[in-house]
Amino acid sequence: MRFLILLILTVSVSFGVPVSITIEYEGRRLMANAEWSVPEGVDPAKKGAVLWVHGLFQTHRMQEPITVQRELWVSAGYPVLSPTLTLGVNNRTEPYDCSYPMDHVFDLNLREIEAWVRWLESRGIKKVVLAGHSLGGLQVIHAALRLKGGNVVGIVAVAPSKGTPRKHPLLKKAEELYKQNGGRTFLETEFFYCQKAKVSARTLYTYYGVDRNVGEALKKLTIPVLIVAGGEDTRVRDLPSFLRPYLKGKNNVRVEVIDYADHFFRDLAAEDLAQIVTDFLKEVLP
Repeated sequence: MRFLILLILTVSVSFGVPVSITIEYEGRRLMANAEWSVPEGVDPAKKGAVLWVHGLFQTHRMQEPITVQRELWVSAGYPVLSPTLTLGVNNRTEPYDCSYPMDHVFDLNLREIEAWVRWLESRGIKKVVLAGHSLGGLQVIHAALRLKGGNVVGIVAVAPSKGTPRKHPLLKKAEELYKQNGGRTFLETEFFYCQKAKVSARTLYTYYGVDRNVGEALKKLTIPVLIVAGGEDTRVRDLPSFLRPYLKGKNNVRVEVIDYADHFFRDLAAEDLAQIVTDFLKEVLP
């Protein structure tokens, strides 16, 4: 799989400028969109930047926590790039609709994150913090492992998914189809929040069946990592206790809990989250 990045901006920008790159994926050219926000008077090449990735099948326009946190981090002086992962769809601008067929592999998300890191690097930015919410938190952690350091100087994972395999009645069939012929056969079944969806076997298997345990991934990282959990999160439950066995002796990983926060860190929790994150950014993007 090969990626072609087309830059569409050549000068410094300010708040909320749309940018895009082109991803070549299995013979198709997919436009991937993002919002690039730079505080007035800040040079990203000197300051560094945060790459902030949305959660499951959302977009960079998601209000909480993506848009709210982006605005708060930018107001605190940090350039932020917020991409919308394509999910194999050209010029995707809306959250995934359950009526729309889905066909791509999980790793496409990681490769797109890598492509956006290269976009930042092409603008002279040598310090990048990868940040993600929910599934995006899991994805940036695994993307950092693939990037193997370099210009990535830190990670912020907000309520990251645990990444352990999920149960599904068609998972064994999906795995067999994936390993036999690439898994492009479509299955009509439940898929995450969709009661009825049309997903390819390879999509179902690579999202549900592959072990991407976030704890095991964190054990391999040596750069500073901030994990923030919500005490009232009903989607990623008991994250601190889940991570504890993996983080013994891992002084580079910090876990913070906002007791009254749900999965989306709404209202006052948004302010507390922004404070915790910006305190971390002061350390890794001084």
